[in-house]
Amino acid sequence: MAIFDIYLDIDKDYIKIINDIYKISVILIIFQLITSLSSSNKNIINNSLNGSIMNDDFMTLLIYIIISILGYYLVFEKIINFY
Repeated sequence: MAIFDIYLDIDKDYIKIINDIYKISVILIIFQLITSLSSSNKNIINNSLNGSIMNDDFMTLLIYIIISILGYYLVFEKIINFY
């Protein structure tokens, strides 16, 4: 059960789209906050995609993405629910 249940009188397919937009937005905002607050002056995204397969920058990027996804599912999914 979420803190805010928002009822939308629209088709269920559109509600899925709204939930996906909300999910992706939250994940990208958390990811941006983590990358901007990291103390590294390197461009993590470019370095991780241009280096070897499992370099340190790639692992950092992967961890940031996992934290962002967990943040959505463990926190923000419980705040707003569209139905």
